[in-house]
Parts: sequence; C-alpha cells; structure tokens
Amino acid sequence: MATTLPAIFLQTVAQFGDRPALMYKEGGRYRSLTYREFSRRVEHLAGFLMEAGVGHGERVAILSENRPEWVIADQAALAIGAIDVPVYPTLTGGQVAQLLNDCEAMAAVVSTRAQLEKLLSVAADIPSLQLILVMDELEEQLPERVVRFSEALSRGEAGRDRQQDALKARREAIRPDDLASIVYTSGTTGEPKGAMLTHRNFGSNSLTAAGVIGIEPTDIELSFLPLSHVFERVVYYALLSSGSTIAYAESIETLPQNLVEVRPTLLVSVPRVLEKVYNRTIEKIEHDAPLKRELFYTALEIGEFFHKVMNEEGRVVFPTNVLYQAADRLVFKQIREALGGRLRFIISGAAPLAAEIGRFFQIAGIPVIEGYGLTETSPVLAFNPPDRPKFGTVGRPLDGVEVRLADDGEIIARGPNIMKGYWGNEPATREVLDQDGWFHTGDIGQFDDEGYLAIIDRKKEILVMSNGKKVAPQPVENRLQMHPIIEQAMLLGEKRNYITALIVPDQVVAERIASEAGIEWSTTDELMASPTVHAAVAEAIAQENKSLAAFEQIKRFELLPQAFSQESGELTPTLKLKRRVITEKFRRQIEALYQGADEKVLVKA
Repeated sequence: MATTLPAIFLQTVAQFGDRPALMYKEGGRYRSLTYREFSRRVEHLAGFLMEAGVGHGERVAILSENRPEWVIADQAALAIGAIDVPVYPTLTGGQVAQLLNDCEAMAAVVSTRAQLEKLLSVAADIPSLQLILVMDELEEQLPERVVRFSEALSRGEAGRDRQQDALKARREAIRPDDLASIVYTSGTTGEPKGAMLTHRNFGSNSLTAAGVIGIEPTDIELSFLPLSHVFERVVYYALLSSGSTIAYAESIETLPQNLVEVRPTLLVSVPRVLEKVYNRTIEKIEHDAPLKRELFYTALEIGEFFHKVMNEEGRVVFPTNVLYQAADRLVFKQIREALGGRLRFIISGAAPLAAEIGRFFQIAGIPVIEGYGLTETSPVLAFNPPDRPKFGTVGRPLDGVEVRLADDGEIIARGPNIMKGYWGNEPATREVLDQDGWFHTGDIGQFDDEGYLAIIDRKKEILVMSNGKKVAPQPVENRLQMHPIIEQAMLLGEKRNYITALIVPDQVVAERIASEAGIEWSTTDELMASPTVHAAVAEAIAQENKSLAAFEQIKRFELLPQAFSQESGELTPTLKLKRRVITEKFRRQIEALYQGADEKVLVKA
C-alpha cells in the first residue's frame, strides 16, 4: 500500500488515468481534466519549482479559492518533498504576512489579481518569500519574482527531460513521517497555530475514511468548503485515492445552481448550510396551499416511521413500504432534485449537526454521515457508519484510532493521524500532546453503550455562571437555529447570574412577518426594532426554554441587524463563531442585557 501522498496519487493515475479527476466552470459550462492530464501538470509545475530552488522541506503557501490549480500546486509541492501551507483567501494582508513569516515560506501560489495585490502589499515584510505564482492570466507586466502559473507549467514542461530523474529521486526520498503540510488553526479561541501534519497523518486518515464511507470511482463531489481547511482537504485526498471526480462550485452563492449542473453523488458540508436548506424548505411549505402543506407533513411522518422500523427490524413490510414509496414520489423526490437528484450521501463535519437535520435528510433519501475531528487530528477521529448512523452522535472511532474520555470528560485521542505538534511552538504543543502521545481535543464528550460518541461542547466554550452552574452553549444555539426566524445565535452567561443571547433574525422571514403585520420599514435596523419581529423571536426562544433546566434558560436577548460573517471577522471559514471577537464587538449590547429589567427583552416561559 502507498504510504506517502505522492505515491497514493501516482497509484491512482496508473489505475484511473483516463477518468475525469477535476471539473471546473469555464465559459458558462463545466469542463473536466483527466487524471493523466492532472498528473502531467503536476510534474511540469514540480519541475519548475525545483529549478526555481524550492528544496525538500521548504514551505510553499497556497492562497487561493477552490479551483484545479489549488490541487495541482498542492500535489506539485508534495511531489518534491516541500511542505505546503494553505492560507484562507479571506484573510487580510497583515494576517497572511503573519502566517508566512511564522512558517518562513519561500514561495507562494495565489489565485487572482486581488490575492496577488494583497500579498504584494505585505511582501516587503516577509523576508523569506522569494517566488510568487499567480493562477489567473494577468496581461500586465508583472513585478520581479512574480510568475504566471501557465508560464511556470510551460517552463516545467520544457525542462521535463532535464528534471525527470531529479523529480523521481525527490518523490522516492519522501518518508511517511515527513511533513506534508502546516495547517493553521482557524483561531476561534486565540492566535492561529500551525499544526504539523505528515504524509502518514493524511494518508492513513484519507484511506481509512474512504473505506468507511464507501467512496467509489464513479462518485462526483461538488467542492465548496475551503481546501484551506483540513476537513475538505482530507476528503479531496480520499476521493483522489479512489479515482473519483471533484467538481468545484463557483462560490457558495452559486451552490444551488452548481448542484443542478454537476449533479454530484456526494457533498461535503457544514451543518449551517444544511440548516439553511431545511429552513428554506419549511418556510416555503408553510406558505403553500393547505393541502400541499398537509401532504408534506404527512410524508415526513410516514418517512420517520419507515426509517424507525428499518433501523429496528432491518426491513419494512406492507403497508408502510407502499406509503413511503408514494411519499417519496410526491414529496421527497423534489427535495433531492433541488440538490441535483443523484446525491448518495452528504458528509457533515466541522461543527455539531442537529439530530433533526440529520433525520430530515435521511427521510428525504439523502443520508448525512456526520464525522468528528480537528485540524490537529488530520482531521477525522470518528464517523457515523453510513448503514447505521445515530443522529446526535458523531459515530464510532475510526479503525486504528484510539479515542477515550479523560476524567473530566475531555475527549483524548491517539493514532497515526495525530499531528507532530505546532510549528515553532513547543509550549502550545505540550499543552495538547502528553508524554504518552494522547492528543487532548478540548472537547467534552460521552460514549453510549454501543460505542457511539456524542460531543457535548468545547471545554473552553462551556459557560461557567456566577452560581457555579455550567451551560454548554452549542447544543442550544444549534436548536435555536432550527427555527425559521433565527439565522444565527450566540449564548452568553460566563460569570453572570443568568443566560442571555445575541440573535440574528433571518432577513427573509423577518420581512415576511413584518409585511403580514402591516409594518413599514426602510432600514434593517427599523425592521429588527419591530415589536412583531421581536415577538416572533421571543416565541422561538420560549419554545426552546421549555426543554432547558431553569438555570439554562435564556432570560434576555438582543437582535442584531447584520449577520455574523467571515469578512467582519466574526466567523471562521467553516462558519464557527469566533466568540471572543463577537463578545468584544458587541460589548455594549451585552452589558445592557445584564443591566436593569427591561421587560421588552425579557423572555417569559
């Protein structure tokens, strides 16, 4: 079995050379690149990088959106024993400079003019940076040390005969425990740290995950989560190891259109995207004709019963099977068609998935496979088995990976997928990796009697109230976001005597509620100040409060007119809340929630 990423890639090319490897939108339609052509471009770029002086162990940054050139650059860097450093394209110039200085990057590959200009604006502050490649075909004269991607490929092709033996030697010199990548954490709780991930880390995780999920050569993934994140990255390696095809979405905004164009068989997502699909479906049904609405909810009841019986008994008999077939034909097929019509399953990760969301997609005929892991674990630690998922859990540990709970409930793990440590940060490494090789995740979990793991919350994010009570915010936030009126929610209460929340209402739903109530508004601030919108949010919160202990219940809340976003620095690239940033930014509003007894913001159970 191949033990390094370049070896795995070469093995796939030899077996699936004429199959489509990558698909991308160009000239209004999707085009494809075969594995053989993909491999040729990798070799040409690898040859150029060697001639440019990129040596074994040198760091090569990739600052780009998802596109074929991203993975070509990745495979080329890996082929010559270099260490690639993925950088989120949403970062500012100053943040990019901080990361590239930390890893002392020698070269960088950027996507667009905007990304090039951003890097050039701080290049003088990055003394190690000697070479920049730009993917887009820019016509103007480029500065010194900047080379067009296409020119690099041409020069690499011209020198192919000269570099062939050197490239072969470089590939063969790579060992499984050599570093493949430095992946910087997204920094929800502090400064980003560079996780050092090896060929063994990625290789073991991707090959094992591909087997558990059951990826096939005929599978097509529509890729929209950032390749800079380790979750999408390891899925890309798993697909490549299986000879599958990866199609790149143009953007998250064009995802609905691209789903219909590509008709993928699998999708890798974060829960927030799935929640939006669910909420939009429910919102539409609520405003359909009464007969259609009744048909939809009856179909959901039939589907839920069908899957309950199937899970318990392994088979379903008449009349339930016939009723489900009718519900599928009349209701569920339309949901699947909106997502391309061919999805075998959806892989969900990076944040907890609400059980209701998992059940909804399962009923609709699209199983959701939820996994769990961290950047430092390459990333998968556990996966729900496709044939027997348990919603509300992240499944069982992967084969070859040990997962257990520490005395305080923290999840700790050991195995071939655990990072070497943090680049240049031994104190931070010692905080999470103990002497016996156990990685301390910072997550609180629990196992059920069948060995399925449930995530309770982040250890550092659990709210410790002034009375000593502890509240896990994520499960409550996830359930709140199931309500159509609530787009985003963040609980507060650290060292306070009651729980409050910052709420971002769903703009579309809020506008509809206000319009139906005959309320006029001219700005989003005016819309959010509407008593009708406020009452709708309060009702959703009161409904959630019924399932909570008295000390966990949300007593007050503040409506925010603008959604949390990556651009404003409030979300990570995988849409997780940056709680520290949000708390500081909305400090005035938060303090107001803990002063006085304003009845307008008091939630009454």
